[in-house]
Amino acid sequence: MATGWQASNLTDDEVADGESYHRALYLDGDVERPAGWHRDSISHLIDLAMPHIQQGSLVVDYGAGTGGSAIELLKRTDAAGISIELVLVDPLVSWFSKARELLDHREDAHFEFSMYIDVNGKMAFHRLEEMLNGRLADVIISSSTLHLVPTKALQDLGVQFAESLAPEGVFVWDSGDVESDLLPATASLLHDPYRAVREHLKGDSVRKSLLAEMEEEEAQKAERRADRIFPRPFSLEVIIDAFNSAGFSSRVTDRVVGFSNDDAKRFILVPRLSEIAAPLIEGEERDKAVSAAIVAVLSEMREAGTASEQEYRSHWVYGYHTITDSS
Repeated sequence: MATGWQASNLTDDEVADGESYHRALYLDGDVERPAGWHRDSISHLIDLAMPHIQQGSLVVDYGAGTGGSAIELLKRTDAAGISIELVLVDPLVSWFSKARELLDHREDAHFEFSMYIDVNGKMAFHRLEEMLNGRLADVIISSSTLHLVPTKALQDLGVQFAESLAPEGVFVWDSGDVESDLLPATASLLHDPYRAVREHLKGDSVRKSLLAEMEEEEAQKAERRADRIFPRPFSLEVIIDAFNSAGFSSRVTDRVVGFSNDDAKRFILVPRLSEIAAPLIEGEERDKAVSAAIVAVLSEMREAGTASEQEYRSHWVYGYHTITDSS
């Protein structure tokens, strides 16, 4: 049985949110049937990590979410007959509790919930060194997470990773939502369609009427909250500079990954993500508006040359970092 953090007293909404995102990664929730975009994007990340994973390696999955990256990594290590110690780290109860459920049977999985409320009543995050109790990881992976980290926190996160890695250790990550000169003209960033859905929904008449019924300050706060779900992307250079400043040497590769129309709809209907349609009430009303918007956006992307009839093309960047030899 897995060790570490376990959720308690989850609400029905939190359970539904975790299940929905899991099903955005795995068709019908079957871990043997990953959605094509999840399978293809994570594959290269694991390719980068596997040469550094040996029998007994300590591996950290930072930003593990519902466990999608951990599940695919364990498939690869199991197939190779390699036993590892896997530490999963995440701050989101609804998604992380789903990861615990899916991997609860694994004796090699340990869960660390990274968020807490500090003495001033503000949200804060445990440092990785603290969560590992001073142990050093051989590999740290992070999938679809770094683009969500505030830019001002990236360098310190790099320091945490540098101080938590064994001397020959590596940190590898992927993201489909960072700007770079590598982006082909025929592809988009991963979340570009969903930011476009947000723009479409700003003009939804029912949504606008609901906003008009709210106090102005509350309506503005709701709009800012919705805009933060898919924030504007920052550049790849911001990440590389932050990690180089923390003592890493870095190299970057990239891939274009197809994201099918059906998968795009499943993704944007995850409750936590479909909140871009708020204050439309969660349920049929919201789902209908979001579904119509994603159909319209994908049509526009076909006209722009970044999508086909079956899928849009998402651009993924992969970072590979080793600790610079100071000697």
